Amino acid sequence: MNIHDIIPQSPSDVADWSDIASLQKRMADSVTALAGLAGDVGLAKHVIEYDSDRRKRALARAMAAPLAGDSSVSKAEAEARASESYSKELIQLGKEHAAAAQTIQEWEALKLVWETCRSLISMQKESIRNL
Repeated sequence: MNIHDIIPQSPSDVADWSDIASLQKRMADSVTALAGLAGDVGLAKHVIEYDSDRRKRALARAMAAPLAGDSSVSKAEAEARASESYSKELIQLGKEHAAAAQTIQEWEALKLVWETCRSLISMQKESIRNL
């Protein structure tokens, strides 16, 4: 995504219908994209909000086997943190967290496009009033 995908080009010095129509189309496209991302954003926020709990649960799963073998809690935790399965699960959780953060950033970028277009249209309306 480049800067012109986020911030539209400024209209020409003298606004004409094509400038406003272009901005309105960008706004409509942004709204459609925002609506399409709504479910993904909800899931992404859930993933980020519960990241700490998910990590704790991964540690608890890794500690289950050592605890079943009558290890102390501190020994079971050390063994779990050193285990390959815990490491793999943390890597997977990290990937899911990164994907969730990216989804939220895409949502924020689309909102920025919409807000910028709205602002530029408002500026065009004011310039027309001042003529």
